[in-house]
Amino acid sequence: MMASDRTPHSSALDPAIITEMRSALSRSLKAGSHGDELKGLLSRAAVDARKKGIQAEQLLIVLKDVWYSLPELATRPGDDAQTRLLQQLIARSIQEYYAG
Repeated sequence: MMASDRTPHSSALDPAIITEMRSALSRSLKAGSHGDELKGLLSRAAVDARKKGIQAEQLLIVLKDVWYSLPELATRPGDDAQTRLLQQLIARSIQEYYAG
């Protein structure tokens, strides 16, 4: 008996979503909080991920990759605000993924 294939059909989210996510998260870092736009953006990312067979865990890896690729994070040391924003991003991503 073969194990089910849990790899996504497509390894990445829509590039437009990634670009918008990078911009939104950059603004979040500057503001110290996530803007209202994030909910809709995470909802679109979750829909795209489910459509492409990307599991929730894989979506989180993609989002964390986007987060850690932000130039703002490379130029300043991590702090509590960054940790809080990342935790909120993860929690909201999970909520949006399973809401659909």
